[in-house]
Amino acid sequence: MTYFHSANLNPLMSKFKRRDFIRNSVLAGVGASLLNDPLQAKTHESIESSVNPNSSPKKVIIGGGGIGGLCTGYELMKKGHDVTVLEASGRHGGHVYTARDGLSDGLYGDYGMEHITKPGYDRYWDYLKEFNITALPYPRRKNVLRQINDKFYTEEMLRDPAVLKDFGYNQKEIEYLSNNPWWDLKSLYLNPYLDKFTDEYQPFGVGYDDWDNIPISDIYKKEGASETALSRLGGNNTSALFELWHTAILKLRGVPLSPPEVFRLKDGNQTLPNTFAKRLGPRVWLNCQITLIKQNDSGVSITYQQQGKEISMEADYYVNCIPLPTLKSIPIEPALPEARQYINENITFDSYQRFVFQASSKFWEEDGYENINMDFSHPDLWNVWQSAEEVDTHRVIVLGTGPGGVSPLRALAAFREVYPGKKDTIEQAVSQDWTKQKYSPNCERLPFPMGELNIFWPHLMEPVGRIYFAGAYADNLNWGTEAATRSANRVADAIDKA
Repeated sequence: MTYFHSANLNPLMSKFKRRDFIRNSVLAGVGASLLNDPLQAKTHESIESSVNPNSSPKKVIIGGGGIGGLCTGYELMKKGHDVTVLEASGRHGGHVYTARDGLSDGLYGDYGMEHITKPGYDRYWDYLKEFNITALPYPRRKNVLRQINDKFYTEEMLRDPAVLKDFGYNQKEIEYLSNNPWWDLKSLYLNPYLDKFTDEYQPFGVGYDDWDNIPISDIYKKEGASETALSRLGGNNTSALFELWHTAILKLRGVPLSPPEVFRLKDGNQTLPNTFAKRLGPRVWLNCQITLIKQNDSGVSITYQQQGKEISMEADYYVNCIPLPTLKSIPIEPALPEARQYINENITFDSYQRFVFQASSKFWEEDGYENINMDFSHPDLWNVWQSAEEVDTHRVIVLGTGPGGVSPLRALAAFREVYPGKKDTIEQAVSQDWTKQKYSPNCERLPFPMGELNIFWPHLMEPVGRIYFAGAYADNLNWGTEAATRSANRVADAIDKA
């Protein structure tokens, strides 16, 4: 890896000579990073053939070793640029985290990223094909048993007009839900408005601009939604323009609102970021916390701490893939424009805790349930489903989601309180509380404040000088790894052409 300490950088060294040095070292770095491991010889050959020599290579520092940062680095490396990824924690992958600690028989739990869809996740699927990574069908959204008002309902029951009438839905809603999935109620009221959106990256100018100042619940009311539907759909604090645009993006991509056909990666979803990291080799530095970001007209200087030492590194560009809540604590000189600071400081995210229950059997089958796909109304545990089915063992993994601050044993107690069967065989409970994580506490980006879509969009994607932004938040749709890989490719292309 090539990097420059500010204390040792020769001020007389011309930009041409530095770039010539970078160009000569990029491909050499690929060999150095992989050929030391004979098991990676095949990987080396595929990378060496895919890296394009660049007549004007750029040096790029990337902050954050989540999937967005790793993907950006991989794409820039392939284009012949010199890349360094600085990750503050001791592991790469960020919110994509597959863990095996505390589990038996080769079982694992995906603590972060849950699944991918098809259609959707186009860039992600391209990488799976490129790296020959196996995606498995994930039936976690099939035949879900839902707890509503302390009673459990099957999907068949939730299509029953008599049940829907008892809930308080009106006749229009009853007819729709009798023939469409339970999760698709929103489409009944929003679909008539979506065809005006023809460019998924342009929410403005279709005739709804003023609707950024009204809540989407007003549209539901205008269309005659029942009190039951209004209570379920919410939206009292969500911009109507934002919600219509978000829904239109899915329609343009041919993706349902809550896709029932989803997939996950064999051996865990961290397989893809691990693959990016393996190909980047020693370009990825762990336990390197960025403490200062500087830029001027000719380049950037990044200061980071590594094992108690402060080191400065110079480059042509910096790509920020650090989550914005963490970036707020890092000084940037000169300060970002006020409008960009507002974006960084006011984007909001959700967060959660992932629970992993290890059981000695599929206990739910003895109770007559086809699967363990269940949604709860308990405050400590929101849902559960099975994972890691491909592992050859009688034991099983049940994943669950709930709020931060709940211990695994408390979540297990909540499961046993609401589980409608007779008995479980859970023998272990562990968790990952993302709300407590220092460097990656957030999950998906939440809707922008009402009346401010034009403040955030499309400016959150735009560079400021030589600082670029990529990651799960930096795209039009807030779908985790889909947004991360899309924004990574966009930034890599922009820097390559700069």
